[in-house]
Amino acid sequence: MNHDDAMWNIMGQTFCSFKVKTNDDKVRFCRNPYNVTGLCQRGVCPLSNAQYATVIEHEDELYLYVKTAERAHLPRRQWEKVKLDVSFPKALAQIDEELQWWDQKLVIKIKARLLRLKQYLMRKRKMLMEPQDEYVSVNKRQEDKLLRREEKAEAAARIEMEIEKELLDRLRKGTYDSVINYNKEAFEKLLDEEENREEFEALEQDEDEEFPDFDLEW
Repeated sequence: MNHDDAMWNIMGQTFCSFKVKTNDDKVRFCRNPYNVTGLCQRGVCPLSNAQYATVIEHEDELYLYVKTAERAHLPRRQWEKVKLDVSFPKALAQIDEELQWWDQKLVIKIKARLLRLKQYLMRKRKMLMEPQDEYVSVNKRQEDKLLRREEKAEAAARIEMEIEKELLDRLRKGTYDSVINYNKEAFEKLLDEEENREEFEALEQDEDEEFPDFDLEW
């Protein structure tokens, strides 16, 4: 003989190892894996209800677990396991067939749990299909050292370019005419080539900005 009310008065009102209390006295959670809602309430407690059912996920498959009072004397065989169809409408039809004469409030909660588990499995499969990010450890000290070297090299290159530019400007202005003996025609030709090279680089940069690179699909 089952004493559901007596069991609830003991476990629900005093102590239960599955009960989780919160700051709000009106809300209590249940850690029992067979609980259909996860709340510690009289109507959904799997221990204090001789007639009970829930949906359990096992290895990406959903099963309907049904407990009846006729099997209460056999704890090992207390739960009947029914595999649910992959199709959501067919799974709902299975639940309606298995729980035809049950309380409709509990049946609705079981269907809601089935929907949540279906959504969970869909998100799980979607995440497995997405490419996984691979994280590689980086030596921060070594990275900082390389960055400092690059900055020093860039600064040195800029200084050399500025010095070269300044010297060419002074030669063009004739600052060193009395000091350096050089072929003026060759120097003018070199300056023209340098100016042409700078104009060509500027033109290439403008073309790159106007016509960005794009991939052709054949």
